[in-house]
Amino acid sequence: MYAAEVEALALLLGAFGATGALWTLQARARLREDAQRAKQIATWLDEDMQVALHLAKHAASSRHQPFTPLHVLYALVQAEPVAAAIGALGGDAAAVEAAIDTALEGVDAAADPRDGNRMLGTALGLARAHGREMTLADALNQLAHTPLATLLDAPPLSAPALVFQLVHGRQPPVALAGETHVHVILRNDDYTTQDLVVDLLREVFDLPPDRAQAVMRDAHDRGRAIVGRFSSELARTKIEVARRRADDHAAPLWLGVEVC
Repeated sequence: MYAAEVEALALLLGAFGATGALWTLQARARLREDAQRAKQIATWLDEDMQVALHLAKHAASSRHQPFTPLHVLYALVQAEPVAAAIGALGGDAAAVEAAIDTALEGVDAAADPRDGNRMLGTALGLARAHGREMTLADALNQLAHTPLATLLDAPPLSAPALVFQLVHGRQPPVALAGETHVHVILRNDDYTTQDLVVDLLREVFDLPPDRAQAVMRDAHDRGRAIVGRFSSELARTKIEVARRRADDHAAPLWLGVEVC
């Protein structure tokens, strides 16, 4: 858990919810200080994520509910990039939003109001660890590992597919017409764990442990790596198996093929 990021998100959400009530001089000074810190914290989020965070806060406060990850999901699916990604996958963004809106009616008034901040804090910590702003994909990636992911499970739409679409775009081809042998390519992302990558390289692509580590590290450092040369049919089979296993871990693993 990224404790500092959880505290930061709580402060930022508090700034979004500030009112115009009368304050003592001391309270006003503290409010100004918090507002300045919130402004700085907001720079850790990209513009779309800032808007989504504000909307999530409003979704909770307008319903007089504790702030939960469900409110975050409600805000995320209304963001234009996420709605477009849902449509690109053949899903119905309006139907997804309606299902989440219905689910919001069942939010327990006794729910821990820190749950939303904890989830967002973890997403923010991951983004900061990679030296970049937090994005919609960061938040959605965290939600994809929770039971809330079932609200996105409307084939062909799924939480892992949606994260992949936001991070990489469409899935690359698993075969090339007219090619009897191809190179299988691995690309890096900020969400698939190194352990999972190494396990898949060893267990699906039959790479020796040292070679699997080297390929994973090459992809991490350079952005892409060649897994190996395979017959077209074998490459297709192995990539499809690896993708299914990655989906089981809600990991947006990118694997494709190129001409040798």
